[in-house]
Amino acid sequence: MNHIVISVIGQDCPGVVHAIASALSKAKCNIDELSQTILKGQFASIFIVSAPENVTAEDTQRVVSLSLEARNMDLTVTSRTFDTSSAFDSGEGTEPFVVTVNGSDQPEIIAMISGIFAEQKVNIENLKAIRVDNQSDECVLVFEIALPLSINRTAFRQMLQAKARSSGLSLSIQHQDIFEAIHRVPIV
Repeated sequence: MNHIVISVIGQDCPGVVHAIASALSKAKCNIDELSQTILKGQFASIFIVSAPENVTAEDTQRVVSLSLEARNMDLTVTSRTFDTSSAFDSGEGTEPFVVTVNGSDQPEIIAMISGIFAEQKVNIENLKAIRVDNQSDECVLVFEIALPLSINRTAFRQMLQAKARSSGLSLSIQHQDIFEAIHRVPIV
């Protein structure tokens, strides 16, 4: 079984995921994992698929591209072989945390916060940057991170908060379970 990573990016329109999934299904590929988002009308996705031995990364790129072109969808497809043994593994246990940064948008915010993560060997697993509205420069960043068990959480929190304060930002860090419990919307 081949493992292949396929990324698709471009102008969003209804039916994009269907076009991709249908093409992969016809090529006898199973979608193992998928992440997809839309930013200001731009579609971006990453598919990790299991493909039969005779199906290459180039084959999947071709069939997905042809499927999109047949539907007049303007998207770029890239594909590569995925070696599952080379996936990032810090070698130690981690716990999921959520870091939220609020304040006036500044060009260096993401570089500043992610720089601390990089120095401390903290992996960012998901990141969302949100402009509160078009009339203000208020932004919210939500980093989902894998915090190594060996990190002193108090010192790490203080380092992040000091850096945020020095730029006029507020920052909070919570275990992901607590964050989700607080932000869960009840279904009525």
